[in-house]
Amino acid sequence: MREIVDKIMAYPYPLRFALWHKLRSKQRGFTRQHYYNCVARAAAEAAALGHERLTVVEFGVASGQGLLELERICSYVEKTAPVRFDVVGFDTGVGLPPPTDYRDTPWKWQEGWYDMDVGKLERSLARAKLVLGPVAETVPRFLAEGLSSPMGAIMFDLDYFSSTTDAFGIFSQSRAEDRLPRIFCYFDDLGSIEDVGVPRAIADFNAAHEAKKVRQRMYWRDLRDPYALPWKIYEFHDFRHPDYMRPVRKQKQA
Repeated sequence: MREIVDKIMAYPYPLRFALWHKLRSKQRGFTRQHYYNCVARAAAEAAALGHERLTVVEFGVASGQGLLELERICSYVEKTAPVRFDVVGFDTGVGLPPPTDYRDTPWKWQEGWYDMDVGKLERSLARAKLVLGPVAETVPRFLAEGLSSPMGAIMFDLDYFSSTTDAFGIFSQSRAEDRLPRIFCYFDDLGSIEDVGVPRAIADFNAAHEAKKVRQRMYWRDLRDPYALPWKIYEFHDFRHPDYMRPVRKQKQA
């Protein structure tokens, strides 16, 4: 193994990172480092707060490749973390809905894109629960039914401003006991300007909530790893969560 690593490190950047990523993915069984970063960090925080189970969510399942990857990542993290996972995927089941207005960037996305073969996907899933329908309807219903464990990581891949705004009900409408005080989030489609799309949804949510914020992470360990997508990883913070001020880190040796 050491000889292989030495050979990879001899290649110029970014080729060595591509080769290292391929080798690492083969060993771990998954490729989405950005999903893994969110899940692993959430697991560490959940364990520090005394939780034995944790819910991870994907909004925008489409063909299901991301949800299947999320299952594999959770199985990998469970090998070393004292936390077990519940996995949930939200999707219309029939592709993108019609755009509502310019904020949905209709020049980029079209109704019906990213449809799902529901039966095929359900047969492939090992543990994940599919929640099908418009998120404006399914998120409140999902929360009302009660969660098996608090949410700690959420992957957003809904493309639209309107759908992302509706999905943010997972933050504004949920009880404190149904989520960690901080949730690690990945946003797949950030677009180019803050006035439309997902950035607009994030900005509007932050403006509407004094004590709940969705902010981009200022630092990530895998900043130089092109597969980690650190600029797409955010955190949701609930400043009034009863566990917000509980320590989750140990003192480092000086």
